Amino acid sequence: MATHGREELQCVGRRVQARAHASLMSDTKWRKVFSELNKPEWRLEYCIVKFIDVTEEKRVYFPIGLWSPRPWVDIFGFGPIPLRSIEWMLVPRIAKYKRGNPGVPDGEIEQDVEAIMNAIDGFGKYPVQLTERGLLIMGHVTETHSR
Repeated sequence: MATHGREELQCVGRRVQARAHASLMSDTKWRKVFSELNKPEWRLEYCIVKFIDVTEEKRVYFPIGLWSPRPWVDIFGFGPIPLRSIEWMLVPRIAKYKRGNPGVPDGEIEQDVEAIMNAIDGFGKYPVQLTERGLLIMGHVTETHSR
């Protein structure tokens, strides 16, 4: 199987078909969202991503690399990932980070999820909603998380 090629996209597509009831985001929509979230004015630290074939949530740090081929994004720590593998993404209201010194509590950055949602709403119809945790963007509807 070729790495980061058509075969991998087809394999992810089969996993999505097996696990998802509906797909709500296309590769193009995801790229528009990541392009917006990469803007420096948002000052985003990270988002939380749930991939279709992984049970646990993953932290994904900004900026996200958009120079890879259209159906992919390059994520620090993960490498290129197919956009269609994203089950959902959450931009947290409060991003916590380590301050670097032992015994010093984590720092917190408030992220303006309402303003980000308004910016994304300007693109058209996107599956976004504000939750207690932050701004949720649904890629696929699955049994574990339905809209």
